[in-house]
Amino acid sequence: MNLGELLAELREGILNDRTDRVDGTPDYLWTDATLKRYINEAQRRFAVQGLVIRDSSTDEVTKVTLVEGQTLYPLHESIIAVISAKNDTDDADLSRLGHSMLAAYRAPSETWYDPSYYSSVPAGATIGYSTDEGVSPDDFDSMSSVTMRVYPAPSADQDGDIVRLRVVRKPIEKLVSSSDQPEIPEDHHIEMLDWAAYLALRIVDDDAGNPKRAADFRESFEVHVRQARVIVMRKLFAPARWGFGHNGFSWEH
Repeated sequence: MNLGELLAELREGILNDRTDRVDGTPDYLWTDATLKRYINEAQRRFAVQGLVIRDSSTDEVTKVTLVEGQTLYPLHESIIAVISAKNDTDDADLSRLGHSMLAAYRAPSETWYDPSYYSSVPAGATIGYSTDEGVSPDDFDSMSSVTMRVYPAPSADQDGDIVRLRVVRKPIEKLVSSSDQPEIPEDHHIEMLDWAAYLALRIVDDDAGNPKRAADFRESFEVHVRQARVIVMRKLFAPARWGFGHNGFSWEH
């Protein structure tokens, strides 16, 4: 469905917003601009909570250009999470690491894993990455954004090399024109309108407001989001392996 169709469905099929509902005026209760704003917020919220937009091909989002000596790369503002990363010229994915593997983790036997390994690797081709830190290791105020750290630092030979990402992201562009298509999958177009309806009806107004209906639409939206997220996580599922002697007893992913 395009924006024009979504707007019509929201106004006519869900909110029953007709010009003859209000005495003495031919106006609608909600302007097109207001409902379009609610539809855009509904799409953004569905994408964030439902994790339904996956991307591996949009250059501005999934392409990271390495710079000699630079290990931290703030990613596109639309990215929620990185699923995997690989050097553009390789078939295999890079190893996914984390802060604990570099600084805090200690195995029962250092012969099994040396936590200083990645941090001491000389500059060269990228072999691993992490996304659990901010722009700097002490930056915890930007957790809504994603920063990728690569290991080891790129050498002069790797300057300009490309790392390709598979990501979960938010919509990039707002819906403006009637022909604009939402970026979330079509299966969720009608479902996301529940949040737009909630936003429209939550106000205290004798004509437009209806807190009880608003609450019902909010609950319906949250049910749809949970169902969508379950389907997405099932697609991303990878069998877990476990073992003794790996930090006592632990699950490894």
